[in-house]
Amino acid sequence: MEIFDILNAMTHTKEELDFDNDEIRKGYQTFIVNRFLSMSEVLIPLVNEINRYDVPKDVHFRYFHSTLPKKKFYFKYIKKAKDLSADDKIVIANHFQIGLREADEYIKMLEESQLKEILEIYKYGKK
Repeated sequence: MEIFDILNAMTHTKEELDFDNDEIRKGYQTFIVNRFLSMSEVLIPLVNEINRYDVPKDVHFRYFHSTLPKKKFYFKYIKKAKDLSADDKIVIANHFQIGLREADEYIKMLEESQLKEILEIYKYGKK
């Protein structure tokens, strides 16, 4: 069972999950469920409350199943930032004549093609 099926069962369809089933028990990861639910600002207090206790998976599911409203939620997953080497960050900082902290912000805003283009300009001399 995938995370989206679990989240859908908690919110949209409000169906009960059978935790006697090995597939459901193994597929239900409390950390991942909490992570996705916390992507919605209005659900953060609920996630924070259940995080304070070490509860079994079935209790964790029933908590959210009973407290969340029956509606379709959109959980936007925050992706990992683009990975660049320290040398590439220095190249970006020098290109825009800014500091390394500001270069990190610029990297987040630039598209992949723009980053490649800037790094290609300064590629001469690198192996």
